[in-house]
Amino acid sequence: MRQTIRQLLMFPIGFCMVSTLFEPTNVPIPSAFAAAGDPPITTTSPTPNSRLLSRMPALKRLATPPNPIPAIALNSLGFSFTSQQGSSPPSPQVLTVSNRGRGTLNWNATTNTSWLTLSPASGTGNGTVTISLASGSLEVGTHTGLVTVNAPGAQPVSVPITVTVTPAPVPPAIGVNFTSLSFTAQQGGSNPAAQPLSIRNTGGGTLSWTARDNVAWLTLSPAAGTGNGTVTITPVLGSLGVGTHTGSITLSAPGAQPVSVPITFVVTPAPISITLSPSSLTYTGISGGSNPASQSVTVTANGNWTAGVTAPWLKLSTTSGSGNGTIIASVDLGSVSARTNTASLSVTAGNTTRTLGVTLTLSDGSLTLSSNGLAFTATQGLANPPSKTITVQSTGSWTATKAAPWLVLSQTSGSANGTITANVDTSKATQGENQATITVASGSIIKTVTITLTLNAPSSSSATLTWKANSETDLAGYKVYRSTVSGKYDQGNVIAMLRGNVTSYQATGLQSRTTYFFVVTAFDIAGNESGYSNEVSKSVY
Repeated sequence: MRQTIRQLLMFPIGFCMVSTLFEPTNVPIPSAFAAAGDPPITTTSPTPNSRLLSRMPALKRLATPPNPIPAIALNSLGFSFTSQQGSSPPSPQVLTVSNRGRGTLNWNATTNTSWLTLSPASGTGNGTVTISLASGSLEVGTHTGLVTVNAPGAQPVSVPITVTVTPAPVPPAIGVNFTSLSFTAQQGGSNPAAQPLSIRNTGGGTLSWTARDNVAWLTLSPAAGTGNGTVTITPVLGSLGVGTHTGSITLSAPGAQPVSVPITFVVTPAPISITLSPSSLTYTGISGGSNPASQSVTVTANGNWTAGVTAPWLKLSTTSGSGNGTIIASVDLGSVSARTNTASLSVTAGNTTRTLGVTLTLSDGSLTLSSNGLAFTATQGLANPPSKTITVQSTGSWTATKAAPWLVLSQTSGSANGTITANVDTSKATQGENQATITVASGSIIKTVTITLTLNAPSSSSATLTWKANSETDLAGYKVYRSTVSGKYDQGNVIAMLRGNVTSYQATGLQSRTTYFFVVTAFDIAGNESGYSNEVSKSVY
């Protein structure tokens, strides 16, 4: 019996397989060489190959190898952190994960504390986990926790975590020997004695302090220092008024709570003293004249004062002050009529009053006008007549008034000598004689000037027109046209119809301030009328 035999040889070296092809033979193989449990293989006749095969040991089929198992390997057996309470968390640390077994390692990392964070928390194969610490809420001391790495089929591995939290450094603190300070001085006196304020460090670290005040009447020396020290506090009285003045000194240092020390400065009243210089004031003036020069009063006082007068004609530049000062006293003659006038000026400080007398004596002034009457003549509708002037000579100030609307004055007031220019407006006057009065007053002296305006009726004018004679045999005469608008004529503008061959005409009744335009036409016996002649004009002024 012929049979093709293939035999598969398996060698336990890796996964190498060798296949041997045996040629078909007729040589039987003894069953004694077959692998145990296999049925005998027979051939027809032996060959060299079959003999070789007969000497091979019997083989059995190998079993399928088991599934590969991963194993977790870590780079450290534990991690430790150190942090100071209240400070930033320490730098993160890195846990390295690797597979020391076979197959695929799908791992995840967990922690049993809330103050650790892991990133990432899972991975495949080799990888790293960043371990970060959130130590802001941890108390001072040693804290422990675990980071555990798990993977399917692998034994979990835990890494201990130790965190040591050290106490925060003690900040400096400002201590002072007084919680408040007070000073007393008399107004106008000297500054009170300075007082020291001691500074010490009641905390830890280094105290680098500065001192500042919030009022202008305090000086501090020194204004800064390190560690324990003393600040000398001096109040400056200056111009402080009577009363209680308050301020504060603030001590500051990096890392320390500021400390404020209230300061009270009581200023008591000084004994009242006040003097005035000069002891009296005397003014002279001219009735109706200008005000006399102002005079000054020097006030020497050690407190607040007020000033007043007893007459309306006496004016003061200021009515109050503090300490020394000056009052300017002036006189207004406009409210004075008597020849001799008296008043008093009083200055009061506290319960003390000083008074000085003021005398004003007026003398008669003088007022002279260059004319006591002016006359104007004009024609209604024509230009206003030229202006006329009045010369004023006075020892004082003067005013000029008028009551007629057609009279205009260039100057209505002055001091000493001056000139009044009078103008008339004929458009506001009536035909005939118009009269008005100019009144000039200087103090109690009053002078008047009578103004007369004679306004004549408007005058008329005429214009003589001439033209060349018309040569037509049937000429009947001429028409004369007049208009106040150039080139505009109709039958209503005919002012004359002249019979016969006349060659001139006098147009009368022309009013002033008007321009007239004229043309002439010729007409025959049948009533036919020629066109307009050339236009001529005349303006009446």
